[in-house]
Amino acid sequence: MAALFFNPDLQAVRAKLATTEAGQVTAAQRPNPVLQFPLQWTVNPNTGVSPWIVGFALDIPIETAGKRGYRVNEAGHLVTAARLQTANVAWSIRSQLREQLLSLWSTSERFGLLQRQVDLDQKLVTILEKRLAAGYASTWEVNQQRLSLIQDRNELLAVQREMAAAKVRVASVLGLRAEALSNAQLDLTGFSSPVPELPPQGIRRQALLNRADVLEGLAQYEVSQAALQLEVARQYPNLHLGPGYTFDQGAHKVGFDFTGLELPIFNRNEGPIAEARSRRLEAEARVKQLEAKAFAEVDSAVAAYNTTRGMMSQNESQLAVQRRQLRTAQRALELGQDDRMSLTLAEKTELLARLAVLDATVQMQQAVGKIEDAMQRPISGPTVPDSLSEFAK
Repeated sequence: MAALFFNPDLQAVRAKLATTEAGQVTAAQRPNPVLQFPLQWTVNPNTGVSPWIVGFALDIPIETAGKRGYRVNEAGHLVTAARLQTANVAWSIRSQLREQLLSLWSTSERFGLLQRQVDLDQKLVTILEKRLAAGYASTWEVNQQRLSLIQDRNELLAVQREMAAAKVRVASVLGLRAEALSNAQLDLTGFSSPVPELPPQGIRRQALLNRADVLEGLAQYEVSQAALQLEVARQYPNLHLGPGYTFDQGAHKVGFDFTGLELPIFNRNEGPIAEARSRRLEAEARVKQLEAKAFAEVDSAVAAYNTTRGMMSQNESQLAVQRRQLRTAQRALELGQDDRMSLTLAEKTELLARLAVLDATVQMQQAVGKIEDAMQRPISGPTVPDSLSEFAK
């Protein structure tokens, strides 16, 4: 909600929508009549006759062949297209925000796991140093573990920098300064929730029926159709009715002119009609391109989701095995059958498996994000809009 309120891109497209809606008022306007007030004075009037010639006349334009209706229809479809463009920008903002929140969540989770890895490596260094002093370890083993500890600390610093950068990017998508999130507590645990099975055919159907860019393309096609109908109607000239009255040197004259009738002799608006027909064909081709793009994105997203789902299952199985081995090592230490170094190594191995699961989870959530982008509809959540047009409100 904050992003949809503060983001400047959405504010700009909403301003454009307001301009388009104002154009709908303009399209519905009827042409105003024109008042003419001729005034003449006769230089040599007849004796006893007023030298003045005074009158007024109206020019009342009348649009024919339903031009106003086609113009209103075109403006209405332009408003629909502008609203769908607003919805498309809104979804783009939502998609960017999800991507950056996922990055913030993954770096936060990785930071905690790497912190634990640093602690375990520090513990291993301490154990090896004691073994070196007792003559049970070599200097090479101690130095290798120290190098591993240095690498872990460098990786931890890199993740910490990435976490700070992710928070800045989140604030940028929200349209806020980074300081606004300094004390904010963001609940991002939803990224660790399991994702349900997704039927590919249902995704393809949603991509066709719900994507704002596809719907906008259809609206633009309707705009081109209304524009073509308007150009066809312009083959028929508008009428100008001119009732009037003239006081002509004492004579009262009432007139009714029928003027301004354009004669379709040299052309019958063939050029603009041909241009409008070509623009309609362009709009039709654009709709087909958008539909093909939507289906391609769906297929790519589903393929990535299925691949990462298999990887996720494999990494979870590996983590389950490592946890069993960790419990075995803990039991062996309690019974005096193994030492603390073996337990620490088992903890580190289990931690590496947790890092692998985290990587697979991030890849799966990225695939879910691509599926949502392909449909332009959230897969799950506390509120799922029935139509993307709700974002345009």
